[in-house]
Amino acid sequence: MLPGKKRKREARILKAASLLFTRHGYHETSVEAIAFRADVAVGTVYNYFQSKPVLLQHVLAPGRSESMRASAAIAEGPPADPVEAVSELLIAQMRGANRHDKELWRVIHATAALEPDAFGLDYFMVKEQFRDHISILLNTLRDRGQLRRDIDTDVAAKTIKYVASEVFRRYVINDNSSLEDAADELNAMLKFVVGLAVIR
Repeated sequence: MLPGKKRKREARILKAASLLFTRHGYHETSVEAIAFRADVAVGTVYNYFQSKPVLLQHVLAPGRSESMRASAAIAEGPPADPVEAVSELLIAQMRGANRHDKELWRVIHATAALEPDAFGLDYFMVKEQFRDHISILLNTLRDRGQLRRDIDTDVAAKTIKYVASEVFRRYVINDNSSLEDAADELNAMLKFVVGLAVIR
């Protein structure tokens, strides 16, 4: 655990990085600019974060942790209705992600594509953890007798995650779209996708 003074310094660095990444993009933001904005030495930034990709990972961490906790809880104790259960889990993930504004998410998506080794691998590994939560949830629903026994829950989880990722991507690129709009779009798609597997 970091002492209070060090925690505050780390928070300043993360706040400065988040602001500059959002305003100028990942590649146009230097560690020197982040250090200047946070009022620390460049070496201090590297004492806390070994590289710029690691710094971006830490900028994402609070929303990521919130999403992980919420989706894991729903996966282990889902609502009775299968469509509602899957919808709640995915919307919980989106609400955690929504801690960051759309402009920062655009930077994150672009950086994941342009820096696949330095940043993208970590980003996509986390997406796989979210998919695991969906898979756990689908297995729970199948064990309850609510989904068909012949459903491959790993394939179903991947399909649902692709749908959710596309809905979130469309939400991020559209300044006029609200989180509620995205949730409505997601619910409509899930009624169809999950409905194919539900035992009537």
